[in-house]
Order: sequence, then C-alpha cells, then structure tokens
Amino acid sequence: MPSIKNILRRINANSCVFLARLVNRFRSSIPNKPAVHHPAEFVLLISRPQDIELLMDIYQEGRQRDDINVCFWITKRAVDRFPAILKRLLELNISPEYTLSHAKLFQAIGHLRRVDGLLTTVESTLAAHKIPYKLTQLANAIGVHTYTMQHGFENVGLTCRPETRFLAHTVLTWGGIENLSADISSETRRKCVPVGCPKIHLSIPPVPVLQDNTPLIIAVFESLHAERFNDDYVSQFFRDLQAMVKYFPKLRFILKLHPGGLMRSPLCIKLLNSLTGLEVLDPTNPETACWTTQKLLTYAITTITTPSTIALDAALAGKPVAVLRYRETYAYYGYYEPLPLLDQAEDWLKFLEKSTNNSEGFQPGKTAFLNKVILPGDAANRILDLVVDKSRKRTADEK
Repeated sequence: MPSIKNILRRINANSCVFLARLVNRFRSSIPNKPAVHHPAEFVLLISRPQDIELLMDIYQEGRQRDDINVCFWITKRAVDRFPAILKRLLELNISPEYTLSHAKLFQAIGHLRRVDGLLTTVESTLAAHKIPYKLTQLANAIGVHTYTMQHGFENVGLTCRPETRFLAHTVLTWGGIENLSADISSETRRKCVPVGCPKIHLSIPPVPVLQDNTPLIIAVFESLHAERFNDDYVSQFFRDLQAMVKYFPKLRFILKLHPGGLMRSPLCIKLLNSLTGLEVLDPTNPETACWTTQKLLTYAITTITTPSTIALDAALAGKPVAVLRYRETYAYYGYYEPLPLLDQAEDWLKFLEKSTNNSEGFQPGKTAFLNKVILPGDAANRILDLVVDKSRKRTADEK
C-alpha cells in the first residue's frame, strides 16, 4: 500500500499536470503574433552524477551557437545523494538554473512556459525515475517538446526491460535501431532517432601530466549493484582483482565504484572492505570527486570493467578495455564484441600484460566496436539541430 507521502506526491503531481494543461489551453487561445525566430530554449536535466559526462558537450556546443540557449536543471535528489556533484559542476563553470523536487513541480510550470525543449536521460515508468518522468509529463502538458536519451548499453525500455515506456516525444539513441532490443514496443521504436553519443570530450582527452617514475594506472570500474550479478560473479570479481593487485605490485590499481551502487549486498560490502593495496573511489565521498571518469581514463594505461557503458567511454578515450564476462551467457555481452571478454583470472593476467606493453594492438577491436555501437559524427550538434528545427516548426505552426 502506498505511503501517505507518496499519495500526497501523486495528488500534487496530477494537480500540477492538470494546471499545466489549462495554461497550455489558455496560451493556445491567445491570437497569434507574427512569427519571430528567437533562440530556442533548451533544458538539460541532471538526475545522476554520470549525466554530466553525457550532457556536458551538448551544453558546451550550445554555448557556441546563436540559435539556441542551453541551461542545466538538477534534481534535489541528486544533490542530496551525491554532494560532490555540485563541486564537479563548479569545476566546469556550470551553475544549474533550477533545482527540481516533488515540492517544486508547481513552480516548474512557470519555468517551463519559457522552454522549447527538455532533455532527460532516465525518464521512464520505473519508480526510480519518478522526478524526470513527472517533469516530462508536466512539460508535455504545457506544450514543450520532450526528449530522453539513451544513457547506457543496458538501458531500460531500449536494450532491456522492453515493457518500460517513455513519455518523451523523442528518444535519442546512440546507434542504429538494430542495436535495440527486438522486444521494445512499437510506440518506443517510432520515437527513436539515432544521433550518436555526445561525449566529444572523451575522444579528445587532455594530455596527462605525469611525473618521472609514476606508477602506471590500471582503471577498474564496477557496477555490481545490478541484480543480474550473482554471488559467484561478485566473489570472483573481488578475488581476481585482489590477485592482480598482488601480481603487479608496480602498477597502481584504482577501482571506481558505480554511482548508482549505494545499496550493496552484504557480500559485496564485505569483499569491498577486504581489498588491500589499491585505491577505491566512492561516489558518496566528495574527496574522490576529482577522479572523474574522464580524468581516470586519461591517466590510466588500460581499463577493465564489468558490463557497462564504461567500455564505450574507454574506447572513445583510445584506451585498451576489457569486459568481465565470467562465462555468463546473457545476450547483452554481444554489445561488447569484439572487445576482449574475460572469464577467469588468467584472462585478466594476459590482458594486463598485453595492454601495458602494446596498447596499439587493441586498436582494430576498439574501432570495430565503436563503429558497431554508435553513429559516427557530431552527436551534440545533431541534437541541438533537432531542437532548433522543432522549435522553428512549432513557431511556424502557431503563426
């Protein structure tokens, strides 16, 4: 049974949507003025720390254009759960223009009246995506064109859990429709527009400043909070990682925990706390905020990850990358081919020895992988062009 708090939130959200429809109807009844092409107003919503990496280049490219104004909004939930997120934005000279919460949905109506496009990354019918979902519902009601973007290889409603629906008018995908689950709904399929992956900054990383005799960095990324990983997989991951740390004492291993993994199993917590001889980057610790994904990939000589979009990020950054499979037979491992897939400790050993001595040998596999999973070219400006074109069409229709 829903709690009183959730019931009140639902009543508030439904009331705000009803009010937004009234506002839109009132605006439609006002006599049209001559069409004037003002810059399109485009909002990017941050609801998770990793959204910054996905949306940053859209923002930066938008600032170079005269036909669109781009700004960030952020959810209060993201700020409360990940305090380092504001520090990261400050480093990028980004100040969110609005902080969104359930209590501020009514205020959001006034802000949305001046918006032409809204982009989220995790808007769906899943309970974890409530705020982006409600904001999208509100924007639709007031007449704003809404977009949601693929945020990972394992993306609900696109590559897994096909029963999940999106409210957004347009779903932006990284690669062709053929890369999506065959079971996604016809409604979702019609909404999909391939644009590529807007992470320009990863493909042209800054040159790291290294001191003499600095240990080579091995970047290890995990997403073991996901339900699909059983105890055997979790145990083998930590056992093999610890073994590699001991086998390569002159290498500097850095383990970056997934920002969504705040709720971990007792086994995962126990094994994580037992690790020695390496650095662990906790997303809830502001002191580790300096180690962004981009910075870690820049300084690392090679990368190992559980199934994750990190494989794409590392390939874009030009780094050798391997994915931990551990003999699992799930279909989504097909997304990562022809990257190396590791099934046992010996595979870790062979990959690390090869990648630390001859990283160029992995280039053909990385190129083939990127050509398969993302549309080449400038995804950020493709997205901005879509928003501007839609805005101008709407203005022309209202003339």
